[in-house]
Amino acid sequence: MSRKLSSTGLELIKSFESCKLYAYKCLPSEKFYTIGYGHYGSDVKKDMKITQKQADNLLLKDCEKFVKHVNTYMSTYNFNQNQFDALVSFAFNIGNINQLTASGTRTIEQISSKITLYNKSGGQVIRGLVKRRAKEKELFDTPTKIKKKTNLEIAKEVIAGKWGNGNSRKTALIKAGYDYKAIQFLVNEMVKG
Repeated sequence: MSRKLSSTGLELIKSFESCKLYAYKCLPSEKFYTIGYGHYGSDVKKDMKITQKQADNLLLKDCEKFVKHVNTYMSTYNFNQNQFDALVSFAFNIGNINQLTASGTRTIEQISSKITLYNKSGGQVIRGLVKRRAKEKELFDTPTKIKKKTNLEIAKEVIAGKWGNGNSRKTALIKAGYDYKAIQFLVNEMVKG
């Protein structure tokens, strides 16, 4: 299972990333210029100007890398949309979620409790990062209003291979709030024919 960044997640990122429609360098020593919502690289040239639409498109393109990264953890956590969006915002700012998740060994609750700890730069607490982490944690902890699927629907997904195998399947189903034994029983009955 994989997710896409929702408009809620995109707006969260935009709310913390300033948008400049002209090329600039944060520090004179930087190799490349930055433009839009923090887009940095060899494709940004001195004196370059872009439109708001181009800035939005660059942001979407830049977010793809972090969407893909957070999706690598979906088989372990089955993040809901709010959790996913919060983590893409976190990764966009930090670079990844590897340390936050302890490479997939922390629980959802542990991840939530650690988000706000990433509020420093150069060992100093940064007010902007305190605000950003608080908003990401708030979104991460907000339940989604998606109707839970029935055990039969989930059993069909298991047969289709969407929930993995063995212990990883059991862990994913339990983390998603499903009754593993009941679903496995249905799967066994359906496979028998």
